[in-house]
Amino acid sequence: MASRTLVKNYLAQWMQMGKAVSLSNNEEVYISKIVQGEKYSAVFNKLWDEISTTKAHEAHLSGTDQTISNLLSGQWDIIACARCSLLVPILDMGARAPVCCPCDDIPNHPNLDSVAPHFPIKMATYLGDLCDRLDRKSEDQSQESNQTNSDAAYTSKEEDAQTLHNLKDSILKLVKRSPQP
Repeated sequence: MASRTLVKNYLAQWMQMGKAVSLSNNEEVYISKIVQGEKYSAVFNKLWDEISTTKAHEAHLSGTDQTISNLLSGQWDIIACARCSLLVPILDMGARAPVCCPCDDIPNHPNLDSVAPHFPIKMATYLGDLCDRLDRKSEDQSQESNQTNSDAAYTSKEEDAQTLHNLKDSILKLVKRSPQP
């Protein structure tokens, strides 16, 4: 079953690709600014609130047949497309009828040279994860250096470890300075 957040992310990804939300009166809604900093834009959130409640039975992503109401029901799941890796709806139970990916009508897609649609990310979380990876890499290199280098000679591995340590400290300072929501 697709959660509200997953359906919202599905819609956001495809709107970043230039798709519109179609309403029953043949009105198509396009939004150019979906992600704004660490969250979805106010315009996108307003559209989502409207189409996930009052217009859920009529609203659907252009080029698809599943309404937002259908996707929010227990019959659908949202998974990554095997062709383009963007989110697509699929029936959760019963016969798995092929559902066309919204990328079918986008020429030259997937284009690996362009920036892929993305979700809002918390910079502090992202930088914290980066620090953790750098710390693990530094520890691994330190252990490897100790095993292979018993003399006190200078090596580039030592310089790399020091650089990683300095970079990690700089990132931690940035994380601590960034405003927390």
